[in-house]
Amino acid sequence: MMFTRAEYDCLRKSQDKRRMADIYTKAKRSEIMARIKGSKTSPEKMVASILRKLKLKFRSNDKSLPGQPDFVIPLAKSVIFVNGCFWHNHSNCNRAKLPSTNRAFWERKILGNKRRDNRINRFLREMGWHVIRIWQCKLREPEKVFRRLKKL
Repeated sequence: MMFTRAEYDCLRKSQDKRRMADIYTKAKRSEIMARIKGSKTSPEKMVASILRKLKLKFRSNDKSLPGQPDFVIPLAKSVIFVNGCFWHNHSNCNRAKLPSTNRAFWERKILGNKRRDNRINRFLREMGWHVIRIWQCKLREPEKVFRRLKKL
């Protein structure tokens, strides 16, 4: 859909009014966002520890597979993704609650993540991989995750 410059400016101004003022400067917000990790997060470290206890050989963040799984266990032909409940919309989880501000943006963003996750699952299964998704909230009970991964 194409907008004229006037329509675009009008649309932009109406969106700007709905935005909540940020309490940080742009530089500070950029610094905060830059510290957010993409790999070797605390949940990933917990899963790696469990895999080591199970004496499973694994590779981390394998870029050769779709979705760059957090862990690949070649002998079990399994891949593991450690998902944050908010970012991947874990159903029936308090951590998956969307913010009340800029709701349309967050719904679009999280829905896109879910669609990408489903697409990656399908690709990996078609390639013969067993896909396991471990949710961040489930790591509160590491013994359950241990029992689940022990079945590999």
